[in-house]
Amino acid sequence: MLNYRAPLILSSPEEVAKSLEVYTINLRRAFHKIPEPSWKEEKTLALLKSELSKIILKSIYPTKIVEAKGGLWVDLIVDRSLPWILFRADLDALPIEEETGLPFSSVHKGYMHACGHDCHTAMLLASFHAIATCMIVPKSNIRFVWQRAEECGESPSGGSLLVQEGVCNNIDFVYGLHVSSTLESNAFYSRQTLMMANSCYIEFTIICSGGHVMRPDLGSNAISLMGDVLTHLKGFEKLYFGPDELVAFVPSIATAGTKSNIRPNSAHFCFAIRNFLPEAKRNAFIKAIKEKLETITLLYPSAHLASFDFTPGYPALYNDPENHLFVERALQEQEFKTLDSPLLFAGEDFSFYLQQTPGSFWLLGAKQDPIFDHHTAKFNPDESTLYQGVAFWLTLAHKPH
Repeated sequence: MLNYRAPLILSSPEEVAKSLEVYTINLRRAFHKIPEPSWKEEKTLALLKSELSKIILKSIYPTKIVEAKGGLWVDLIVDRSLPWILFRADLDALPIEEETGLPFSSVHKGYMHACGHDCHTAMLLASFHAIATCMIVPKSNIRFVWQRAEECGESPSGGSLLVQEGVCNNIDFVYGLHVSSTLESNAFYSRQTLMMANSCYIEFTIICSGGHVMRPDLGSNAISLMGDVLTHLKGFEKLYFGPDELVAFVPSIATAGTKSNIRPNSAHFCFAIRNFLPEAKRNAFIKAIKEKLETITLLYPSAHLASFDFTPGYPALYNDPENHLFVERALQEQEFKTLDSPLLFAGEDFSFYLQQTPGSFWLLGAKQDPIFDHHTAKFNPDESTLYQGVAFWLTLAHKPH
């Protein structure tokens, strides 16, 4: 066992986190100003590494930084005979023009931290500071992970790539935490087993004859065809499955036409499919959609389904029941409120970690009025809850596994 320096005053995780509240908020604001999209998080990583280097100089414990394609992680080694746990935050932002009016708004035009990844990065960094400098004594070795490209929506994402790069190797339990601007503050939310959906989608293009608008009787018009596609696929999941399956089948892209005097000869579509289906059942649904599209195109002269591509997206997120209960009890011992999360159609690439290693994913309520949802231009979670996110990490660090 290493001879670490005990803190002068033994404090609870919440007290330690509260003492770092201003530090955490300042970090969040610094990251919020420089949002960068998936795989382009260079300024964000530079700021992160600068802050990490300051903390590591003061660390009581040996640390090791590993830089990978999917992000970076820092191993904090307490005693190699102890279990290893993994804490993960994500770094990337979204292609949204910010409209919050905050004094620390994005300085990168067209990009915004509209999902709370700035908060996640700051909360984990503050917890690393507290643990490395022995403000609270960890009972496990800890791998702190800052991951790129969670928002890219498909593989390889930062999470799937980090798993391939070995981030879960020799780890006993993995943990993720996400702020929520729509859930009540001062509570943590999760659920046993399935929690978040598979985030697959389809893209397809239909080609037809097109032609001059002066002769609508000749040939076919891709916009007319588009209307039929949207009409016939509306509610198709309920016709196919009945009321027993939780599936969201939503058009997200529909484009056709470029000029007022031309009947377009092609239409392009994307449909998001959020679901909790077994793979075989999901694939049968995809096949049925394709067959429906081929039937629709038969009604139009010279029309055909030119392309049809399926992207499997992130797997459904599955929390280990025993680990969920362990975290729930640990939080309740610290007098934090825990509530059951509903099933969510959100996609989350922490599911790749959980496929590899048992663990659980949690939400921190951060709602404030007025409410603005994630992925919107006015998204703004309640900063006063961020210290609770730090306390979440400190609670898990301090609790023997």
